[in-house]
Order: sequence, then structure tokens, then C-alpha cells
Amino acid sequence: MQPSATPKRRGGAIESAKVDYSLARKAVLRAFHGGRLGRYEICDAHPDLIRAANYSGEQTTDPCPICERGPLVLVSYVFSDELPKIENGKVWDRTNLNPLLAFKEARLYTVEVCRDCSWNHVRSQVVVGNGRTTRRAPKRGRRAST
Repeated sequence: MQPSATPKRRGGAIESAKVDYSLARKAVLRAFHGGRLGRYEICDAHPDLIRAANYSGEQTTDPCPICERGPLVLVSYVFSDELPKIENGKVWDRTNLNPLLAFKEARLYTVEVCRDCSWNHVRSQVVVGNGRTTRRAPKRGRRAST
């Protein structure tokens, strides 16, 4: 899916682009069911991702496409150049985009995870923000000698 060309309002934030990874997901599943990929190659969720799914995830009614046992859980992460380094990659509630309006640009990645077999795949990426540049004060101090 192509990123949307016109910005859309969503909960006060401006959604400037959305990337859907469903075609990539279908290709991976097709390769798995066709025998070109093994279960251990695609069911490789990091322990931190499983932990986030257990404690912060949003449970869906969709069954896992690999083990077909447990329901998939959605976990969303936010990244921005304006976030402090320690907060980049923080788990974020994808229904609450308003705080991201303070940033020029923030990217919200949503990952689907199976807690039973460790299947995981990026579901979508949404770029939100106010689009305004924040003006920084010029740095003052010593210049490097040449």
C-alpha cells in the first residue's frame, strides 16, 4: 500500500503517511506454507517483545497464522528524533496519538505477536506529528581551533 498523499486528522494528530505491511506478511506466510521457510526462521520474537505482548499488548480475536492456537496480540512502539534516547522505542497506546502532536514527526510501528509460538510481524507504520520544525537556539561556546 502506498503512503497516503494527503494528511489526515486522527485524534488531533496529523497522520501524514501510513504503510501497511500485509503484502509482506502474506509473502512470508506463503513461503512458510510452501516449505521455503521453516517455523524457527519466522517464529523468532525477542523475549522483550513477548514480555511487552504479555503486559502491554492489545489482544485481538485473530488466531495465529502459524500455530493457530492463541490469539494475536498487537504491540505498538514509537520512535522520534525528538524523543530522548532512553524513550525511543517505548511501547505506546496506538489509540492515543494526541501526545505525539508535540513532535514534528513520530513513527508508530505496530507489531503482531503470538505469545504461544513467537510469531511476529510488523503490521503497520504510521507517521504522525504537527509537521512544524522546532527552532533550536544556536550553540554558544568555544569553537574548534584550526
